[in-house]
Amino acid sequence: MKPVSKQLAFAILGAFILGGALASAMDDGVMMKDGKMMMMKNGKPMLMEEDMKLDNGATVMKDGSVMMKDGTKAMVKDGQMMDMKGRMMTHMGDGVMMKDGKMMVMKGGKSMMMDEDMTMKNGTRVMKDGNVMMGDKKMMMKDGDMVSMDGGMIMNGSVMMKDGKMMMVKDGMSMRMTDEMKMSDGTMVSMDGVVMKDGKKMMMKDGDMMDPTGKIMK
Repeated sequence: MKPVSKQLAFAILGAFILGGALASAMDDGVMMKDGKMMMMKNGKPMLMEEDMKLDNGATVMKDGSVMMKDGTKAMVKDGQMMDMKGRMMTHMGDGVMMKDGKMMVMKGGKSMMMDEDMTMKNGTRVMKDGNVMMGDKKMMMKDGDMVSMDGGMIMNGSVMMKDGKMMMVKDGMSMRMTDEMKMSDGTMVSMDGVVMKDGKKMMMKDGDMMDPTGKIMK
């Protein structure tokens, strides 16, 4: 494997900071960046020069195509990542995120340090120290939390229904749920979107999101 150029390495690192994946979501795996397949090993990016077999039996080709163990095919798209367990991850889009105690601005696949307070489209104010004013409500962002450019809060550890699939959010990345999840208030969420909350059963709908405390946000 050849080391990437310094310029490309910085671009890749920026993409991973965007998703918060370097340190926690994916140390090892593959990603598509600017039409090139990259291999991550211990958090370091290298050009992918040969097909790679993942722990789940899937094989990832140099062109980004993926052959699953059961014979089905998939494609890693630009900005997407796949870890060694075969979990596809996609960043949540433009916004600001708390990463390792620092506020980062993510826009168009690039990340930079946040050097001034920002007002989002819905009027939400995000301060460079991580404080957020949503109307008259003030809160402090925690590591991995994100605020979209529209002003929506995406808390680290949230789950959501997207295109009929249950996704979990980790460090600004979304990935398929692979197991039932228990939220901090005891709410149980299954992989098919069934929610058991306070003894009552309900179903999450497309576009619904539940934060780590068990609160559903439409």
